[in-house]
Amino acid sequence: MLRTCVGLAAAAGLVAGGAGVASAATVSPTAHTSSSWAPGCNPGAREQWNLNGRNHVEAVYLGTTYTYKVTFKQYGGCLTGTLTDSGYPTTGPIVGTVKRNHVTFSFSYPSGSIQGTRTFTGTINRWGAVAGTWSETGTELGTGTFTLARHAANACPWWQRWNHSCRVFPR
Repeated sequence: MLRTCVGLAAAAGLVAGGAGVASAATVSPTAHTSSSWAPGCNPGAREQWNLNGRNHVEAVYLGTTYTYKVTFKQYGGCLTGTLTDSGYPTTGPIVGTVKRNHVTFSFSYPSGSIQGTRTFTGTINRWGAVAGTWSETGTELGTGTFTLARHAANACPWWQRWNHSCRVFPR
């Protein structure tokens, strides 16, 4: 009886003081801030596809295929991570969005490069294959097509796939 009363008094004190179960929950799965996300992304969105992990972007430019290492970190509909262009050479952050079967991510080359910012815009087919087009803002004004070497995973476990909308956070 004494334990129950003390426990209830402590719980009441926490609630009255503004602390409780709701305020103990983290706002975001990691220390990311909204300033590191692409405009219009929704970190709490439920999605069908999960792009988390290492991959390779295979970009075609003037008939030649260039391969870039990329690591995706997906938070709901927000996409972050890094891209490495070993031909330049440079490594830096990417930002993007995932919404239903559409994916967009951008990578900014160092100041003064002829590439500027390269943006990849693609779709995810029903098997998880990602393909689309890319373009850049630098003086080169390159455009082409791209694919991801590894398919996107279904965001929902097999017993929930009918739902097509599950929470996605980095592993």
